[in-house]
Amino acid sequence: MLTEIARRTLLSIVVASAVSGGAAHAAERLKINGSRGTIDFAIGDSRIFRTTGGFTEWQGIVHVVDEDIPKSTVEVTISTGSVQMLDNQQTAMLKESDFFHVEKFPEMAFRSTRIERTGETTLRVDGDITLRGITRPMTLEVSVTDRRPNAAAGSRYAGFHARGTIKRSEFGMTKFVDVVGDNVEITIDADAWR
Repeated sequence: MLTEIARRTLLSIVVASAVSGGAAHAAERLKINGSRGTIDFAIGDSRIFRTTGGFTEWQGIVHVVDEDIPKSTVEVTISTGSVQMLDNQQTAMLKESDFFHVEKFPEMAFRSTRIERTGETTLRVDGDITLRGITRPMTLEVSVTDRRPNAAAGSRYAGFHARGTIKRSEFGMTKFVDVVGDNVEITIDADAWR
């Protein structure tokens, strides 16, 4: 009888150790969105014909696994109707069918497929961007700043800056490509919080 109790106690300790050890490797779930960050874009290969804008409504979840960065993930959803340009006429034009076609495609999304550490505070995030119902690969170069791993729930965990490029023609947005250009530079500056 004593041997059976000792065996159960030992089994409980092993299970508790495995669970607590697994918790140390658990993903940190962080939130990002337009209230604490920006997603901006610039179109055009020259400084003369360069158009800039951004999105005001977006949200995402970042799962960070510090001990095994490749297991980390990022998912972001953007409301295409929240596109903003300096000029109201340009904003309205980008919402039409030649560009974001907001009525038919109210959202665009990015989902990571691979994350790797490239430096002490830098990451390469490969993923898929879906825009106008078309999915293409995209890479983001990310810098993490002011990291606070002990931040309380609801508090800022870290800031980050990310840059990537897509070709708008690959998503069916070919109007004015010959005048303005095809490459779209995307810049994200945001805080991630618990």
